[in-house]
Amino acid sequence: MHALARALLAASQPASGSDTPAAEFVNENLRLALTRFAGTDGFASLLRRALVLASAELPVLQGAKVGAEGRVEGIDRSFPQDDTVWQEAAIAITAQLLELLVTFIGEPLTRRLVREACPETSPEE
Repeated sequence: MHALARALLAASQPASGSDTPAAEFVNENLRLALTRFAGTDGFASLLRRALVLASAELPVLQGAKVGAEGRVEGIDRSFPQDDTVWQEAAIAITAQLLELLVTFIGEPLTRRLVREACPETSPEE
């Protein structure tokens, strides 16, 4: 799922020169598709759990929260704002989110949701 998470995030990166590190921690199209699928509260719940799991891997995510609009907020800014750190954080959160989806709804349906949300990615990896 890490490879698929990388592909999803690569598809959602802003043009170079953007100030926002890892502009979004979850691909926006995927966020919208999962919100339609599971509802706002369902998506937020999945994202909160994914954030907790990713926080165990990456200290920069400890203390982060899921905001009202289903976005990750409150990242510890005391860590260096290296693009690589933010990219790895985004990949970890997205990969955990995908793993949770596989656990709850199965891999075929998860891959179909990803394909519908982001047809430019290759969920067959």
